[in-house]
Amino acid sequence: MSRRNLKKHFEILELDSDASLPEIKNAYVRLKKLYSTDSMVMTPIADEFSKKKRLEVLKQIEEAHAKLSDELKDEHQRSANLGKPGIASGNGTEGEEAESVSFSGEVLRKIREKKGIHLYEVALDTKIRVEILENIEHERFDVLPQEVYLKGHVSNYARYLLLDPRKVADDYISRYKDWKGEAKEKD
Repeated sequence: MSRRNLKKHFEILELDSDASLPEIKNAYVRLKKLYSTDSMVMTPIADEFSKKKRLEVLKQIEEAHAKLSDELKDEHQRSANLGKPGIASGNGTEGEEAESVSFSGEVLRKIREKKGIHLYEVALDTKIRVEILENIEHERFDVLPQEVYLKGHVSNYARYLLLDPRKVADDYISRYKDWKGEAKEKD
């Protein structure tokens, strides 16, 4: 479906039709907070804006977000040029397949930045603290959580970036284990 046919959904989220997936997600979160019953903005006009009307607006926001997310996911995947043979894989190497890329914290950071996504957006959507995401990207293994939790965080982060979570987690945990082995040798 073309973006022109999705105009109504973009309008519900108060966005231009050229908005990116992260912008759509941000608008969705912002509007959900705005129209929630706990919103400071809604409190003064609660009498004029009934709960039923607010729930209708929230339903429209949910539907618009779901529709745009579904329709634009493929477009987002193509624009990221990830996971396809012969296309840059996010670490600056042309012509390599994503399977041959070794995912590190640096590679994840570059992919995120290339997509124009801020860490706080990732944190908001994945429920992973910003500090942990920063430590993953900078490979500060000594302050990261235990391996089982780290693997879950890295998988969720990869999924958010539309990468293969298993491949990314395996590569990252391999680097973590190498570091752990070197740290034990020093002791």
